[in-house]
Amino acid sequence: MRAVNGDDRYRSCPSWCQEPAGHLRPEPDGLGDYHMAEVALIDLPEIDGIRADILELAVRIEQYVTHATVYPPVITFGSGDVDDPDREGLTADEVEDLVVALKRAIATLRGGSDGPSPDGF
Repeated sequence: MRAVNGDDRYRSCPSWCQEPAGHLRPEPDGLGDYHMAEVALIDLPEIDGIRADILELAVRIEQYVTHATVYPPVITFGSGDVDDPDREGLTADEVEDLVVALKRAIATLRGGSDGPSPDGF
């Protein structure tokens, strides 16, 4: 986390932010606001016994900013609803670890691997 100085938070966004310039309006002693970028919306179809309905999985980059603090950006996964409380935010390093684990799982499913590695993954 880093402190926000002056009104710079209202004039500039990170290069990845897709919101209009000057969009942040956190109030002193109030709620913060977000820099945000839509990365992908993935439609996941129904799967008998697993998923009853079609699910739209949203992948976003978000960064929470309060009047006093700019928090680190995270990559979020969850329903297409931006206000979904079940969205999970991961750092870039955590997402890289997840990608490695998912690739191992895919290789295992497709027979490209003899199973989990000695470290359990």
